[in-house]
Amino acid sequence: MSFNGFISVDYKSNPVDIPDTFLTGPASEPVTIRPVPFKESGLPEYAKCKAWILDDVLSREECSELIAYAEASAPLEKPGDSPWKPALVSVAPGVEASAPNYRHSDRIIWDTQLLVDRLWDRCAQAEGLQELVATAPCPRPYRDRSKKGTWKFAGLNERMRFLKYGPGMFFRRHCDGAYSSEKPDGSIQETYYTLHLYLSDEGLVGGATAFSSLDKKRRMDVDPKAGSVLIFQHQLLYHEGAEVIEGLKYTMRTEIMYRWEDEPKAEGEN
Repeated sequence: MSFNGFISVDYKSNPVDIPDTFLTGPASEPVTIRPVPFKESGLPEYAKCKAWILDDVLSREECSELIAYAEASAPLEKPGDSPWKPALVSVAPGVEASAPNYRHSDRIIWDTQLLVDRLWDRCAQAEGLQELVATAPCPRPYRDRSKKGTWKFAGLNERMRFLKYGPGMFFRRHCDGAYSSEKPDGSIQETYYTLHLYLSDEGLVGGATAFSSLDKKRRMDVDPKAGSVLIFQHQLLYHEGAEVIEGLKYTMRTEIMYRWEDEPKAEGEN
């Protein structure tokens, strides 16, 4: 991967008036869940990895509305500018760089806990999902390794990365990295799952989320479907945003966060 310059970033957003009715209440169709069929699709080495597809989380109308809200959130340097800017690659905290041979798409970054909470409420309408993600997969030890406890579901990361791919755009093969943050109350949260919300599919050719084998010789595609969600663990799962051939692909990516909870002390234990 080659970088083109380094940029200090501090993402800020315009205030956006979100109606109380947007993404609240039941989905227009029942939200369903199914595992990603790695074994049946020629990737048996990923058979024990955790990944699911949720269908009908958003309606097509809600997808279009969410894209419009994201575009309204993006500050413009001058009237007439596009709200979409080239997606960069993180190289250090607060520092990003362009890597067009590795990542070629446009992006809007918008931090809003309100919307991700509503999105998760929609996702949680899929029967059994909350139980599946209640604790972290492939858990890492706490910073203080002497502590005993569990990483438990805390919610979605407030940072939403909206992505726009036109013909010829892509995101090359990679494995998503986890990160941790310390909240104002002193609690530690870490990410373990990626959550992709697909926002378009009409006229789209290409642009699948393509999982690939360790030897790069086999792959299986999850094709974008407007309103569907793909959730998968960070560790071990190599994937790419395959090149778009025709049309526009809109997605939003965030993560599922986990909060460390100490194991209750036994009675009489100091």
